[in-house]
Amino acid sequence: MIKCSPELSNFFLMQILSKYFLGKFSVFVAILLFADSGIASDKADSINIKACLVVGASKEKKGAKKASEPIRKRLSKVFKWRNYYQLSVKQLSIPDDKTKTTKLSKKASIKVSNRKNGKVSVSLFSGAKMLIQKSQTLRTGSYMVLAGDSKGDSAWFIVISKTN
Repeated sequence: MIKCSPELSNFFLMQILSKYFLGKFSVFVAILLFADSGIASDKADSINIKACLVVGASKEKKGAKKASEPIRKRLSKVFKWRNYYQLSVKQLSIPDDKTKTTKLSKKASIKVSNRKNGKVSVSLFSGAKMLIQKSQTLRTGSYMVLAGDSKGDSAWFIVISKTN
């Protein structure tokens, strides 16, 4: 579908309707219905992303916020740690073909690009240095996991999921 501005599509609609001898009021109502239907809208589809910074550790940390049960189950299937703690969470809404950047901690930040149809590309940075870049199609209920070592007996994870 060719996208154009609402003003331009309304102009063409008015030209077409006026050729068929509709009254001005009918043309006005038709334009309002057409513009409100979303057909003339130039808004791009966006994807809603939830990014969680999680630490995996062997020892239990008193007072630390535990990661959600689905994230803990997913990570414990693959990694050796028994405890997973959520350090931060960010919600992003990213239009098609756009990119947003957000900080998850003092050092860690991500750049997320919406590649359309649920496919996202994520670049993970520590300071100004890019550590990892990964692309994946995200479906509701699935995760993209980016991982790295930490000092001691722990590791950190960036868990990306699609939200509604």
